[in-house]
Amino acid sequence: MSKEKTTGQKGGNRANGKSPAKRTPSIEIKLSAADYIRFSELCRMEGKTRTDMARTAIRSYIDRTAEEVKDEEKDRLVEALGALQGGQKKDTERLAKMIARLMMDTGTLMQVFYDRADKDIREELWAVSRKRAAQRLTHKRKDGDPEATEIMKNALSGEA
Repeated sequence: MSKEKTTGQKGGNRANGKSPAKRTPSIEIKLSAADYIRFSELCRMEGKTRTDMARTAIRSYIDRTAEEVKDEEKDRLVEALGALQGGQKKDTERLAKMIARLMMDTGTLMQVFYDRADKDIREELWAVSRKRAAQRLTHKRKDGDPEATEIMKNALSGEA
């Protein structure tokens, strides 16, 4: 059982302009007789007062507990980040699959249009389509990935 009390003077000596004396708050604790004897013996062996020894023990406990709380918070953050990264990987894979399906569908449509185009103009239409796609890609990707831009440009120009 512990009882807290704050010691200090009420009022103060205002006549001389000084603020009242401030004293450190104190804590009163109750120990069993056996614990009190063990604690006193330890203090005597360490050459410290009971107050100094109690203060050191309390500070050590507070520091250790604060570190444990920080470690638990870090562990929770690491776990949350891991879950986010796992979700991000799943999202990336999902997008890649969607893009692959879209590209296959686009290829199918292009084949249908090519097959249905008049045989006399289909090569010209195809060349114009590739040129416009390459121009659009170049315009969209000016500050992007130059290697990807080059690969797409070569693919669209028929050099790949």
